[in-house]
Amino acid sequence: MRTSAAATTPVAASQCSTSNARESARQPSRALRRRDFTLDVVGLAAFAFAGPRASRAAPIDSGDFYAKWPYSKPGDIIPFVEANATRGDPASVLKAYDLWREYYPQYSLGNEKTAKYAEVLRARDPMTVVEIGTFLGYSAISTASGLRDGGRMMCIEFEPRHADVARWALDFASLSDKVTVVTAAGSAAVGTVKDFVEAVSGQGVGVDVLFLDHAKERYLPDLKLYEDAGVVVRGTTVVADNVIYPGAPGWLEYVDSAAGRYDTRLIEAMFEYDQVWNENWESQKDALSVSVKL
Repeated sequence: MRTSAAATTPVAASQCSTSNARESARQPSRALRRRDFTLDVVGLAAFAFAGPRASRAAPIDSGDFYAKWPYSKPGDIIPFVEANATRGDPASVLKAYDLWREYYPQYSLGNEKTAKYAEVLRARDPMTVVEIGTFLGYSAISTASGLRDGGRMMCIEFEPRHADVARWALDFASLSDKVTVVTAAGSAAVGTVKDFVEAVSGQGVGVDVLFLDHAKERYLPDLKLYEDAGVVVRGTTVVADNVIYPGAPGWLEYVDSAAGRYDTRLIEAMFEYDQVWNENWESQKDALSVSVKL
């Protein structure tokens, strides 16, 4: 999917105005709780899938699917990917993840945002990428498969079960030589990330791209930590997901171009997670923010 000119707008002129973004950021709690609950208790009674109602996109043979591929823990996706993807083929792994989500809706960067983020990466052509908030590795696989020769990526994932699946998926896709997955909070991994960037690019260079997709309330505090450590430097591109919905407190104000710290634009896209808790749920408008450090 291509990014249209209309979908990429400066923060100052965007229809996603700073005032609207502030309002979104003030009211994230219910959406955040619902989403975090999904990730943490997948497969338990509250997230049990008994049939076609589990997903509006689920095919009609969903009963057979659930019987063959039960989901009670993150690692249950592994045998499904092994059966439906080709080892060493990142695109086939992503397709298997997409198929899995038709039956078990869960967080992922999603096709629309993945395509738009890939355009940002192609334009930047980074040597180093750091991702905070990796979940099961979907965006890491997409990112790593497009890295230039010699390019390297580090993924920071707080939940050990998710990090283990991401490592497995990257190895299955034959990308583990390009990507290191670290199990830690973003705030606790600053030193590890700094060492990684310096090992690849040298001292004082900083990371080329920092991608934030973890706890939204940690976006701004963690960015400041990485700035202070010299990981985010002049020229670093910082990409942040979900800055409109559910919103990241204080984020858009801090990276707004008018503040003079970053040159920022918003890439509009729909919120990627298809809710299953409420049959009246309507997908929300969202955006990626792309900010270049000045």
